[in-house]
Amino acid sequence: MRPIIALLLTTACAWAGDTSVTGAAPTPIIGTDLTITLTGITDQRCPAGVDCYWEGMIRLELDVMQDASVTPIVLCNLCDDATREALVAGHTIALRALDPSTESLARLGRKPQLFDYTATLTITAP
Repeated sequence: MRPIIALLLTTACAWAGDTSVTGAAPTPIIGTDLTITLTGITDQRCPAGVDCYWEGMIRLELDVMQDASVTPIVLCNLCDDATREALVAGHTIALRALDPSTESLARLGRKPQLFDYTATLTITAP
């Protein structure tokens, strides 16, 4: 069975809920005019079987589309050039989690691909 990418979007607002996307297909955000596409991941979390004193770096590259305009953003937990949140078209987009765990990825027996990951984001309306 081929793994699928899922970009889960949660929100504190009443107008949206969880959304998933397969492949690199854009994900429309219900109740908004935004569409989000996960375009890249740098996963430098603690390796499987190692006890680490920090969580490691997670860096997501996303394209946020509004009408015909595309705004690339980077969300990252431990980067000098990005943070866990970005403001796009008046919406705050925040990184909540990245799955699967490094232990699960290690069981793949190959280098993880973009479609192996599930990113959880929080979208907050203006």
